[in-house]
Amino acid sequence: MKKIFKIFSILLFFCLTLTIKVKASDDDYVYLGGDSIGIKMQTGVYVIGKYQVQTDKGKISPWKNADIELGDKIESINGIKIENNAQLLAYLKNYQNENVKLTINRNNKMIYTNTAVIKNNEDENSIGLYIRDQILGIGTMTFVTADNYFGSLGHGIYENKVLVNGNKGNLYYSNVSSIKKATPGVAGEKRASIDSKIIGNIIKNDLTGLYGVVNNKVESKNKIKIASQNEITKGNAQIYTTIDGNAIKKYDIEIIDVDLQKTKSTKGIHFKVVDQELIEKTGGIIQGMSGSPIVQNGKIIGAVSHVTVENPIYGYGMHIEWMLEEVNNLK
Repeated sequence: MKKIFKIFSILLFFCLTLTIKVKASDDDYVYLGGDSIGIKMQTGVYVIGKYQVQTDKGKISPWKNADIELGDKIESINGIKIENNAQLLAYLKNYQNENVKLTINRNNKMIYTNTAVIKNNEDENSIGLYIRDQILGIGTMTFVTADNYFGSLGHGIYENKVLVNGNKGNLYYSNVSSIKKATPGVAGEKRASIDSKIIGNIIKNDLTGLYGVVNNKVESKNKIKIASQNEITKGNAQIYTTIDGNAIKKYDIEIIDVDLQKTKSTKGIHFKVVDQELIEKTGGIIQGMSGSPIVQNGKIIGAVSHVTVENPIYGYGMHIEWMLEEVNNLK
């Protein structure tokens, strides 16, 4: 039995006139983000891969006749609730039977299945699954409200195209140490270390981003007014992000299209990076930049959500209104 933890930059996912007014605070302002953040989420036990178990009789696939798919969350084993990898491994260690019953959560539908338990050539029990119970990652803070709720990432965290439904986690500052530059067809990324001090708690992972509460007041950050969708225009705008250490800087972009939406979606703003300094250092939009706030005419209009890998100077943004709506749903 193996357990795997992934450490990665939170990935940017590829690729009617409407007025909606959503308030994050009474005076319609938030505090601007752009900080590089570290994310640690306890997700529950997810299946992230399968492997053949090496035994004295050759390689065997214990899951062959079981209904188990990548992205499934293991809720219980033989009726015993499982919350982390250690519990599952401990249960299997001294297990004597040839099969176990698993309760699987697949897209919020419960699946009941049996899988074989095999002795490997080291005399250890195995069910041949790679599992993970936490996510470690790097992203960007989008905003913090006056009452200390935050929104970040501009997209949800997924496992094999399934939105991870584990919501417990902590937020940290991170320090960008280097950049892997993007080139056409090859994604770039921020490389950063995560600070040890917890700065907030994650409450929800939604398709629009990660949300929760920060521990301290943020009056030292820039206060900025919120724009609704119909205020966004084609033309000049800026993104605020961190690509060196923990210094937040603004970079010029050009908005080339705006999709006015009735329902939340992560591709509301199509833009092009025109800032030569950012292009020189990063090649455009890179992994870890998701959540970087987009500002136009002195108002926050959205957050970076996607990159066009074939041409990384082009990206997409989430309308800020959908993120603010999720924050308000937490209150």
